Amino acid sequence: MRELWEDFVYRGHLNESVKQEIQEAWLRSKQYGVNPHVQSGTKMLLPAELEDLRKKKKELLHISLPLMENLYFFVKGSGFLVILCDEKGFLMEAMGDEETLEQAKNISFVEGALWSEEAMGANAIGTCIALDKPIQVWASEHYTEACHPWTCSAAPIHDSAGEIIGILNMSGPGEKVHPHTLGMVVSTAAAIEKQLQIIEKTRGNAVMKSLLEATTDTLSEGMIIVDTAGEILKTNEILHRIIGKKEHELVGKNIREIFDNELFQEISSSRVNILDRETKLKVTGSQRQVQVLITSKGIFQNKKKIGKLLTIKEIHKVRQMINKFSGNQAKVTFRDIVGESEKVRKVKLEAIAAASSDSNVLLTGESGTGKDIFAQAIHNESDRRYKPFIAINCGGVPRDLLGSELFGYEDGAFTGARRGGTPGKFELAEGGTIFLDEIGEMSLEMQVLLLRVLQDKEVVRIGGHKIVPVNVRIIAATNKNLREEVKKGSFREDLFFRLNVIPVTLPPLRERPDDIPRLAKYFIEKLAMRFGKAPLEVKPDFYESLQRYEWPGNVRELQNILERAIVKGTGNKLCPKDLPEDLFGGFFTAAEKGLPVKDEIKKQALVQSIEMFKGNYSRAARHLGISRSTLYRQMERYGVR
Repeated sequence: MRELWEDFVYRGHLNESVKQEIQEAWLRSKQYGVNPHVQSGTKMLLPAELEDLRKKKKELLHISLPLMENLYFFVKGSGFLVILCDEKGFLMEAMGDEETLEQAKNISFVEGALWSEEAMGANAIGTCIALDKPIQVWASEHYTEACHPWTCSAAPIHDSAGEIIGILNMSGPGEKVHPHTLGMVVSTAAAIEKQLQIIEKTRGNAVMKSLLEATTDTLSEGMIIVDTAGEILKTNEILHRIIGKKEHELVGKNIREIFDNELFQEISSSRVNILDRETKLKVTGSQRQVQVLITSKGIFQNKKKIGKLLTIKEIHKVRQMINKFSGNQAKVTFRDIVGESEKVRKVKLEAIAAASSDSNVLLTGESGTGKDIFAQAIHNESDRRYKPFIAINCGGVPRDLLGSELFGYEDGAFTGARRGGTPGKFELAEGGTIFLDEIGEMSLEMQVLLLRVLQDKEVVRIGGHKIVPVNVRIIAATNKNLREEVKKGSFREDLFFRLNVIPVTLPPLRERPDDIPRLAKYFIEKLAMRFGKAPLEVKPDFYESLQRYEWPGNVRELQNILERAIVKGTGNKLCPKDLPEDLFGGFFTAAEKGLPVKDEIKKQALVQSIEMFKGNYSRAARHLGISRSTLYRQMERYGVR
């Protein structure tokens, strides 16, 4: 281990035999500028500062000391120390054998010393804080030489909200390293956490009881009250009717045990309130699923959060409100986007960065790459996440109607106009996001009107005169090269610059082949569940076949092909023969035809697209993500008519 440490310290080389967690901790230590050759701690609290810290952590110390003494009882005389630190890594309490305490003083491993990674590099206390999980660090796994003679085991102590409030550590001679040591520390830390939870619950019971009764009587929706750990404290009769369970089946259980929705993981762990989030409520162990709107609000006592109130409304009772926002809500987050390839990780980071600003975003990429998915994820990651997300396909709405869809119209604006007029998408999206898909298909006349909205932040309904201020973020998307469209005169340059503030280009599926098995596995599981099929066994060569295809239709085409394979397939296995012969037969017939496999696949994709759009070469070219002239050249090359 010493040799591996020297290899990194002196030559910057990380050997694969070093544990991954230690490798990452060494890299952080180096980045922090920690001197690996220090022989003792480098930062110490003043006595008054240590006293203030101990007062602040009085309750944690009061609960922890008896349990620390019990832990020390088992290792007494073996040269070990038991130590309690705060969440920053400052030692607050240390107990152990006299000889070992003296050795600890020699390296300033004493009460008041800071033992974070930033101060002392990789060590059990600091690395436990960095990772928020138990860890054992032995001998030269420590970054600084001061710790090399030691073996240390540390575990975090959390409050009921899941925040680290302290670290329990046990340190001793390096030659006495044993995995059971870490297990003892983890068990004691868990016991401390449990005691803290009991005290917190007892403290809040009196207030909660009166609060629960009053709240139950005043709500007209389904209601759940949970504590900060997610345990259900109170429900009402309307909720029981919605989910088909009685109060005794709910109270005392964690909310994540009752519902299968990931949303409840977010509700119980997040400090952020949720406002009217639409979801299909899935009751664990039941086929019952109800479309609802969920709202969560924090419950506070003396400015401290003690729980959350969840209200659940059946969707049919709030349909009028949903219609007000055109039924559009962003449901996808970045966690839902499947892909781990370098290109996808890069574009995710770009999109997350875009979400943190309020600037307009232009998503570009071939058809089927998921531009609408990224638009929803950007919205849900932004500060506008609780406001409307309105999507409109600029290529799917007739040009004459697009203006009224976007800007609305007044009563009598045109023949057939609804009495009283109607608001447009910009008004309905107030405070939120409007997603303009296929922006490249928008006419020049409409581009002028859109540019005016972007410049003035206001709209005027068709046939009206009243100016309506709008606060809307624009996310536009296209599979066209807008710079080329600008050169051709079919897209306004000034509008392009207004939209292209933050450009995000999505890679085609053929450029991220490593993601194809991941996406396929995701879709297969979803589709099998949708069609009521048992979990399917997928042969490795099935994924290999998918990776060899060019995927001109990208992720959308992959999903459609898998759906076809699952619907037509028999049994519980998927293999290459389940894939469409017209597309994947090229893998086996290319050699016979004298064509490379890649060319045969391109030819099959070409034929499929032309047939799909009944000879409309412009639409076929857009579907393939190529220009019409390129389409003609490929048709000539492969003899397609």
